[in-house]
Amino acid sequence: MYQEESKVLKAAPRSGRSDSNREKRGSFNKDYQGPLECGLNRRAFLKTSTAISLLAGLTLYKPTLAGQHDNSDDSIETSSRLRLGKNFFSKEQHTVLDAVQMQLFPDDGDGPSARDLKGIAYLEWAMTDQVNINDGDPDFIAKGITWLNELSQQTHGAFFVELNDSQQDKVLKQVAKSQAGENWLSILLYYLTEALMLDPIYGGNPEMIGWKWLQHQAGFPRPVMDKTYRDFE
Repeated sequence: MYQEESKVLKAAPRSGRSDSNREKRGSFNKDYQGPLECGLNRRAFLKTSTAISLLAGLTLYKPTLAGQHDNSDDSIETSSRLRLGKNFFSKEQHTVLDAVQMQLFPDDGDGPSARDLKGIAYLEWAMTDQVNINDGDPDFIAKGITWLNELSQQTHGAFFVELNDSQQDKVLKQVAKSQAGENWLSILLYYLTEALMLDPIYGGNPEMIGWKWLQHQAGFPRPVMDKTYRDFE
């Protein structure tokens, strides 16, 4: 499967994406060779000290809460302000994004899959963040779905979701050969990594499945319902 998680934060760092609209468009030069062609698998990357440092680093992108609540329960209620309202992506777009996410984080026994992590639900929530909206992420991801289907039809005569796993893998590897395509995959990988590593209250990482797989012990205090960073914005 197409597993290139190791380059995600380098290719699409949240803290440096204010100029990302220009960078995201990039080039569709077929001769482009980028870092997403390295081929590291998920376990080899995420269970290294680099990945553990990413866990700590992700907190730098969000305000740190100063609450005094100890929420160590595996069952975590999602804040009312974090519950999904109107989705940004359509059902058809969800189907494509789910297929792409399952290529990136497949159900292959090598850690939780994108569906295990509630990758689509987390992505929808993340797209309501004003910072991500200002960065152009929702529109860029939506446009990428169109590009992906166009490429899929050109190369295989069918929409992406109609292809088998091997064909989808080939299409995504073709996507990664252009700078714009690599940036699109990097954005999706970034949000999947967040779904894996952030506190479950934000919609991903249900029952701390990602933390348990990484053997990560959460720090304290943890965010609680109606006392997350968005509640203090």
